[in-house]
Amino acid sequence: MIKEIFEYIDNNFPDFESDIHIRFELAEPFRNGSKRRIKQVNKRVVTIFEETFNQNDFIYVLIKDWGNQNDPMFGNTTPKYIYKLMNGQIIEERTFLEVDEHEDDEGKRLGIKLEYQVKVSAGLVSTFPYIEILEGISHYEQGREPSIGQNVYFISKDKDIIFYMYDDRGCIIHASSKDQLRPLYFKYHDWIVNYHREYFDNLFKEV
Repeated sequence: MIKEIFEYIDNNFPDFESDIHIRFELAEPFRNGSKRRIKQVNKRVVTIFEETFNQNDFIYVLIKDWGNQNDPMFGNTTPKYIYKLMNGQIIEERTFLEVDEHEDDEGKRLGIKLEYQVKVSAGLVSTFPYIEILEGISHYEQGREPSIGQNVYFISKDKDIIFYMYDDRGCIIHASSKDQLRPLYFKYHDWIVNYHREYFDNLFKEV
């Protein structure tokens, strides 16, 4: 399953990205840590998710887990929470190495090997606790528990879509064609992030 989904991603969404995408603001204008912020985040992200996927859509849920090593600021205070939510799902996992390159004070390029795990499950949207997963992601940088610090991607090969909520600030949906995202663009135009609004207006405007 992991080999299959990675071949699909490499062929269609290198680095889990696409030039055809749309990014939504979830939290503004509410302040960090406020109940109103979390309430709006969770309402918006679930609304967008359920507009993107139907309950009977077959999807892959891909979890990229770095443990605590990649985030010294926040850490992951409930690192097993997502797996508790996924209990009962068949999960295939594999360990990978990624090289993090940077320059030292003398300008020499150094590479540090970082180990991470990829875990993949597949099934109908209705079989996944996506509301709780999205809520856990929204909690992560807000100091709330239980939280999810792992990267979680919802992938539909049938629709050629990747849905990714990066934190409480926003979510991004990648697709293979504009037609897949244009309904979202028009219906939730007010939620599009302002600093990329011109790009998305140009991308989805009618020709």
